[in-house]
Formats: sequence, C-alpha cells, structure tokens
Amino acid sequence: MQLIRSLRFILFILVLTTKIGSISLEERFRIFVRNVASTFHANWCQHFLSEHPSIRNRFKLTISGTHYNSSDFIYPMILTVGSCLVHRNLKVARARYNSSITYIDILNMDYDELPPDWTSENNDNAQIACRLVLKGVRQKRIFNRNFIEATSEKVHQAWVKRNAHRTTNKLILTYKNLSENEKDKDRRAILIACRLFNELHLYRHFRTTPIHLIEPSIE
Repeated sequence: MQLIRSLRFILFILVLTTKIGSISLEERFRIFVRNVASTFHANWCQHFLSEHPSIRNRFKLTISGTHYNSSDFIYPMILTVGSCLVHRNLKVARARYNSSITYIDILNMDYDELPPDWTSENNDNAQIACRLVLKGVRQKRIFNRNFIEATSEKVHQAWVKRNAHRTTNKLILTYKNLSENEKDKDRRAILIACRLFNELHLYRHFRTTPIHLIEPSIE
C-alpha cells in the first residue's frame, strides 16, 4: 500500500511538472503583458496621488457600463463630471438624468476592477513595452538611457496612433516636445517591463540573460 501511494505521488509530481513546463512562450508573454499592465496602472495611481494630494477620485467615461446593476446606484452626488448617482462601491457613477452615461473612478480601482475599455488601453501600452524590451534583450542591446529614451518614444508613438482622435493637442506632440512629466509615463512603461522581465524570470524561458539597467530607475 505504501509503495502504491509513493508511486501515485511520483506520478502526480511528474504530471504537475509537465503541465508547468508546457506553458507556451506565447502564454508566458501574455502573462508578462498582463503583469506590466497591472503594475503600470498601480504605478500611475501612486504617482497621481503624490502629485495631486488633494484629489480623492478621478471619474472617467466608460463605454462598458452596462454590466452594473442599476439598483446599486444609490448615492446622489455632485462630481467633477456633473450630477450623478453613485454605485454602492463608490467607484462607479451614472449621470443622474441619463443612465446610459457611466463613469468609473480610475484612481481608486485596481486593474482587475477596470472595465474592458480601460484595461484594453493599459494592455495595449504594456504589450508595446514588453515587445520592445524582449526585442532589446534578444538583440543584446545595452539597457542604458539611450535605449530607454528610444523605446519610450516608440511607446508614445503607438499611444498617439491609438488615441489621436480622443486626446488633447498637448499630448499628440512628438515625444521630444512632451513635458518631462509626460515622458516619464512612457519611460515607466519600459522600466516596469524591464523589472518584471527579471522578477518573473522570463530570461530562463526565452533563453536570454537578465536585464541589467545601467541608468537608475524613475519608477
């Protein structure tokens, strides 16, 4: 009986090891992107609060508000976006006189709480950053300030291409004409991707080396 139990345990370990090892590189890349997107959102919240300590929420329009239960909007409030009924979780609001207009508090939502239209933007940004970092590793690039600036510019260019129709003129400038504060947002996407590439030990799976940043991080 003891022998049978031992054999079963060994078989279980072998199956588990096989499953763990069978994760494709594509899936590992998706995990990489998701972690970068989530961390980037948390990082943005942290920096926004430090730069605007008096602001407690930041409601933004979402097109993905239909899955919220109407009966949960119970608190009448005047927000920066106007007169609203606020959800019992205090993170979602609907225009008081037009229930088709929904806002979400991006400052107080975790990444997993964001609706699809907002996670999609974070995910797109993270995907560009992850691809650039992985490409840099495979090409054995030196991860210095020149690399960070060049890749940050590409992150910004991709962002402009996705958002030119819905953003302000001051943000659709070329990268070199952005304020340092705006450039830092693009830099953080790259730097977060670099850090998580190491922390997730992705260099083992992509058969590369860990990233060694020469310049100090601004995260």
